[in-house]
Amino acid sequence: MNNQIGLTILSSVLDNMSYQTKILSPGQDDSNGIDVRELHKLLMKGCYLTGQDDDITNFLDNNLGTGAIPSGGEILIPPSLLDEPYNYDFTNISDKGVEFFRGGSIYTRPCGWQRYALKVKGKYPDDIWLEGKTPRVDQYSSAEDEWAVSYHGTSYHNGLSIAEEGYKLSKGERFLYGKGIYSTPDIGVASLYAAEANVDGKTYKVVMQNRVNPKTVKKIAITVTGVGEYWISPADEDILPYGFCVKEI
Repeated sequence: MNNQIGLTILSSVLDNMSYQTKILSPGQDDSNGIDVRELHKLLMKGCYLTGQDDDITNFLDNNLGTGAIPSGGEILIPPSLLDEPYNYDFTNISDKGVEFFRGGSIYTRPCGWQRYALKVKGKYPDDIWLEGKTPRVDQYSSAEDEWAVSYHGTSYHNGLSIAEEGYKLSKGERFLYGKGIYSTPDIGVASLYAAEANVDGKTYKVVMQNRVNPKTVKKIAITVTGVGEYWISPADEDILPYGFCVKEI
């Protein structure tokens, strides 16, 4: 799958969420778009701490200009969002019997999925969270001070995010295991809550791939959740997106 297919799938997912707004209005160039961190905030809005619930339309109006976003329009994403050299096709790869580590935690690669890389280098004060301070010894090992890898399902409008599953299990308490942004190191768990997109007669699931600050993350074991291991990041700066994974179903 090429970049255009990936963008079309992601656009379809966003277009079917609970808000109908444009990330980039027709006729605008890439300089007017929302950067990937803000896109991630929109994708993960349902899992944020309560009390900071900004109106999506006002947020986009403030960033793109009032009136730039017609109501009910389709969502368009600029091609510059993706970092094509770092895309990777895991669809026919199996890691059985092999372990990878990132940020001191096991990295369960998205085998069976196509991963699209988001262009995130240089968007934050440094790139250590993504690359580490020094090159890793080999492909299996963690680099110094890099962050761990997690996944997040994107379905909020007609499905359950990981945090919302906590809401169900707790019988009324929104954050069963503590307030924060919920993700998981297991893409299989994230896929349970993934949004679906229909493109050219095919149906795809979409999961966000993130780096999580290992110094602040709270880990909830599968023996507690009964579903899978949950990771809770206390603030948005503790979980940064760097890709999204697509799988045909």
